Amino acid sequence: MHFAINACLAPLYSLEGMHIITVEGIGNCRRGLHPVQERLAEAHGSQCGFCTPGFVMSMYALLRSSKQPPTKEQIEDSLAGNLCRCTGYRPIIDAFGVFAKTDDSLYTASPSESANGKAICPSTGKPCLCRNETDVNGNESSLLSSVKTYLPSSYNEIDGNAYNEKELIFPPELQLRKIMPLRLNGFNGVRWYRPLKLDQLLQLKSCYPEAKLIIGNSEVGVETEFKNAQYGVMISVTHVPELHTLKVEEDGLRIGSAVRLAQLQDFLKKVIAERGSLQTSSCQAILRQLKWFAGTQIRNVASVGGNICTASPISDLNPLWMSTGATFQIIDVNNNVRTTVAKDFFLGYRKVDLKDDEVLLSVILPWTRPFEYVKEFKQAHRRQDDIALVNAGMRVHITEAEGNWIVSDVSIVYGGVAAVPLTAGKTESFLVGKKLDYGLLDEAFNLLKEDIPLAENAPGGMVEFRSSLTLSFFFKFFLYVTHEMNTKGLSEGLDVANMSAIQSYTRPVTTGTQGYELVRQGTAVGQPMVHLSAMLQLPNFPLGSLVSSSQKMCPVLTILGQLDSSKKRILGQLSMMGRFLHLMSLLVLARSLESLWQTPMIMQKLLQIK
Repeated sequence: MHFAINACLAPLYSLEGMHIITVEGIGNCRRGLHPVQERLAEAHGSQCGFCTPGFVMSMYALLRSSKQPPTKEQIEDSLAGNLCRCTGYRPIIDAFGVFAKTDDSLYTASPSESANGKAICPSTGKPCLCRNETDVNGNESSLLSSVKTYLPSSYNEIDGNAYNEKELIFPPELQLRKIMPLRLNGFNGVRWYRPLKLDQLLQLKSCYPEAKLIIGNSEVGVETEFKNAQYGVMISVTHVPELHTLKVEEDGLRIGSAVRLAQLQDFLKKVIAERGSLQTSSCQAILRQLKWFAGTQIRNVASVGGNICTASPISDLNPLWMSTGATFQIIDVNNNVRTTVAKDFFLGYRKVDLKDDEVLLSVILPWTRPFEYVKEFKQAHRRQDDIALVNAGMRVHITEAEGNWIVSDVSIVYGGVAAVPLTAGKTESFLVGKKLDYGLLDEAFNLLKEDIPLAENAPGGMVEFRSSLTLSFFFKFFLYVTHEMNTKGLSEGLDVANMSAIQSYTRPVTTGTQGYELVRQGTAVGQPMVHLSAMLQLPNFPLGSLVSSSQKMCPVLTILGQLDSSKKRILGQLSMMGRFLHLMSLLVLARSLESLWQTPMIMQKLLQIK
């Protein structure tokens, strides 16, 4: 399998024994661009080039890990963790859309004609100007649709004409290599361990009780890089099989603490398909919440236990673990195992019921019972790749008593409103034994305001909005349960005006077109031409290199003479921009070696300074 991850959060030692593929490795200007790179350039998906390598590798990983061509939805989901501030995403989506699972005959067959003789675009079903040469040639200033430049094509047509390399395989040397436990020493006395068994992990934990356990480094990496956190001993548990358990048991699912969130997604999909909806309401709620949990690159490395033990007040999953009645299994260095319910695990801001000599072993997610419903909620500034303003997990079990369907058990938990996820205890007690109907809503709302208080100076601000979200989530949950009971003929149906409240948000596949005026003036101005630097941005090709010298403080006499003609031409064009840079800004930017690689005009300017 190929997984796209964030390189900035991946410590080098965590990649031991793995095959690392970077954007430079799949194709470059000298060996030829990979089809993914080539398509992005042709569709004008690269502008400044800063985000381009990330988009390329996300798409490459998806194609290499898919047994069949991915759907457009899968392509867009795989790119959710990539941000671009230049293109508006449309040309990037257009570029990668040709790799989607679709009917290639739409794009390879001859276009049909309408009654008036005009060609019909097989993609849109509308008259297509690019298929009518007389229309295009007759008016050079015609406003062309994006089909002219971004005409969809089959994967076979985007085959990388200049790409002569074979796809990279997993090195046989690594396949034959025996995995060994590791111990490494770093700067400032930092020690890093990688055990291979639970016993080894517990032994290390007994020697270093305050050691930090690491799996994906998605939280610790941020803490050490931006919050100046210091950890003297770090233990990677990525190779401890006892922490990677995924089992279907009689009382529910057993989920190892080191299971990655992407693995959990795949596992839940399989369980839901096999067991049906009766027992898997909690599984469905967690799966829906995971869709909006960070991006693919984070879910590929972040773990279930890491998210739990981080105890973030805005964790999307912790309110669900609590509301579903999940339990946590904890093991100490003496192999003693204890179990605690999720509701009792979170003690304070980023504090949990886990001693220094203990390790979170697994999570037990119970099956749901008949007429038991679980629902997830999350509101953020944007849908994808964003933290929650408020989130929640809610569960209710309804049973029949004396001809009425009443609430026998309920759990309402909110996140993002306090230092720990809050349980609406008064509201829960009020609802138990009551018939779930519109008559109890007013009282429930009043109790919710008492259960979930938000002070005017609450961290995060937007107090009125967040308070209204707590009530809105409960109202949506009430409507959801009412609708589910109605489908079984046990309650009244919903008003048409409320139906949208119970529907899970599904973002449609992105569509867009670009209109531009085609003006032929004998130059490149106004033409939809691929800019030259795109070919260098796609493989992240450096426009500078370190120069060694036997003498110190000596001037650089010549560099351009060592480059081929194509590089000279590009540097010559970029040098015009470089002359406008102020010397002081040059010195500031040049402090970082990355700035030299990413800013070719700086290199050009520096070479002129003697």
